[in-house]
Amino acid sequence: MKGLLLKDYYLIRSTLLFNLIVFVVIAAGMSFLVSTWVLTVLSTIMLGTLSVTTINLDKSSGWRKVSCVLPVSRKTIVDSKYALYLLLSGAGLVLGFVLGGAAALLKNEPDSASMLIFAGISVAMALLSGSISIPCNLLLSEEKSIISLILAYPLSAAVFIAASLLTGDRLVTCAVTAVLGVILYAVSWIFSRKFIARRDVA
Repeated sequence: MKGLLLKDYYLIRSTLLFNLIVFVVIAAGMSFLVSTWVLTVLSTIMLGTLSVTTINLDKSSGWRKVSCVLPVSRKTIVDSKYALYLLLSGAGLVLGFVLGGAAALLKNEPDSASMLIFAGISVAMALLSGSISIPCNLLLSEEKSIISLILAYPLSAAVFIAASLLTGDRLVTCAVTAVLGVILYAVSWIFSRKFIARRDVA
């Protein structure tokens, strides 16, 4: 598993640095226009999405075929994609909290309620979209994998809307969707290990 995670890190290392620079620049501007805690959502989704790109990079480079002759199981390869997504999303969440907190202090607008709400949104959006985009990218070709982006975020938004209509409270809505995100991500991971890992490599 460690070797697979390192491989993916080397794949996205240059892109990761570029994305971090872009994020800091965007964050500096947005923190003065909207709630500073929106930075947690942006950084969590931005870094989490990077891990999904490694799936298509594996396809285009031919690594998926090479992996068939390596002493590593297909389930472990699937596990590494889900684990990397969690690691990068978690790093994005921490980065968002640090920058959002710093911006809140600079603006003298500490708001624990907003912090909790955006933390819930960050976790929910990352896990809900990841539970869709990872299996879609594993199953579909490089050209068709764009479908995962078309599906993931609108469906995640639909879950938020449905939860909001049911609960009527923003904090409760975020908590419910975050828990639902954890459940769906776990289901997606189990499904991918059990069924997608069995498929022949194209």
